[in-house]
Amino acid sequence: MKILKFCLKCILAALPAIALIAFTLLCPMCYMDEEYPSWRLEGEIADGKVFAGEDFDTVILGDSGAMSALIPEMFDGNCVNLALGGATSLEMYYYLDRYLSCHEAPETVIIMFAPFHYWNVDNYATRTVYFKAIPFNRIKEVYTNAFSCDSPSVWNDGPVNSELRPRCGLPSVYLPALKAARFTGRYDDNKRAYEELIRTKGWGSFGTAESCYDESYETSYKDLKVTGDTRILALYLQKIMRLCDEHDIHIRLIQPAVNNATFDNLNEHYYASYRNFIKEAATVSDDIEYETELRVYDGKYFSDSSHLNRKGAEKFTKEILETQ
Repeated sequence: MKILKFCLKCILAALPAIALIAFTLLCPMCYMDEEYPSWRLEGEIADGKVFAGEDFDTVILGDSGAMSALIPEMFDGNCVNLALGGATSLEMYYYLDRYLSCHEAPETVIIMFAPFHYWNVDNYATRTVYFKAIPFNRIKEVYTNAFSCDSPSVWNDGPVNSELRPRCGLPSVYLPALKAARFTGRYDDNKRAYEELIRTKGWGSFGTAESCYDESYETSYKDLKVTGDTRILALYLQKIMRLCDEHDIHIRLIQPAVNNATFDNLNEHYYASYRNFIKEAATVSDDIEYETELRVYDGKYFSDSSHLNRKGAEKFTKEILETQ
């Protein structure tokens, strides 16, 4: 009897923590930040949960630059934008792989990342892990590759410490967001963002300025340094291209637009190293068209130093369609 009472007391004492973990796991739209709706939606599109039964002629992969620059509704055929803020080739490989497992292969895959995201992993812990973007059955593969490439930004504390706590919804991971949202305070905004992304088939804006003439962070780099992060991103870019070749998908490896201030202040050695990187990367695929030069637009087309506004996105998308 004493043991039974003790067990009941333990269960009652644990109920608040159990309820908190259950809420964390079941209601992420209530408390996650504004990036979450896009990461959730693109995963659900890839898995065939959204636009079920609908196949796309063109699939766009990339980071926030691609997400904000390429407007699916302007494409002649059916197009979906799977690009995500902060994403790299690592995340995009798994999204494309998931997409191909439940959709007909598209005719074309467009790949576009900022130069920085070909050699630097800056959001793996705060986005990929935090939003549980990698399927559980692929985590071992990711960390095996991270270990072999010696990628500190992905390996971090290892798969157990890095992945287990978010997967279990532990308060130590999500309590700051829960407090900031007062548990349910972000639901309406996240739901509106999610529904808008469905309407636009993945296109979303970044930045709020009507124009921006400031130089971007790309001007701060002096060289394209080869690190463990560079190696794992190159590995996953190759995996994307080989996956496309396996499914007879034409690849377009395109370059983003920068404003005049950014282009004028790019380090020449860094820019040359980047162009050479793209040339070498393109040799992996048998069916690829690629470009190495960054497009240069007036600042009136930018919503911040790195992202196009709607007018800039329309200009950019039109140019991409005219050159296909």
